[in-house]
Amino acid sequence: ALSFTNSEEDINSFNKLLKKNSNKIYKIETKKAVKNFETMIKAGSNFLIDRGDLSREVPLEKIPLAQNQILEKSRKFNIPAYVATNLMENMILNSKPTRAEVNDIQSTLNNGAKGLVLAAETAIGQYPIDCVRMMSRIIHETIYNKYDTTNIQNLL
Repeated sequence: ALSFTNSEEDINSFNKLLKKNSNKIYKIETKKAVKNFETMIKAGSNFLIDRGDLSREVPLEKIPLAQNQILEKSRKFNIPAYVATNLMENMILNSKPTRAEVNDIQSTLNNGAKGLVLAAETAIGQYPIDCVRMMSRIIHETIYNKYDTTNIQNLL
């Protein structure tokens, strides 16, 4: 993975260092990367939105907008994009995520994320196994159990 990828030039330089068949992920962590994403996506193969680092340069209220723009462009070009940071932060100390975290995960997946990355939740959290199990259940419900939402009884 190339941290702090900011331009198409960064991607091209990184690609020259690795074999062509290497799996490469370019991390989107800066305002410059968000601004340059339209050109970067044409050169890159996989992207990871790191919301933690990104929030150092982009106001918190704009992180969801930036994330959704990147996911939308990734879908348009059929390029995988992943999302990391603060997905289930509550589970560092607690055995369950918050309702907001569950909703964030579902929205992120529904908006086109191809994968989610846990960090502190599993690295230093008190409930790493529960965290992975919960993430798996949320993913399963989001991806595989599409419900007829016209009848609320089908959701239960």
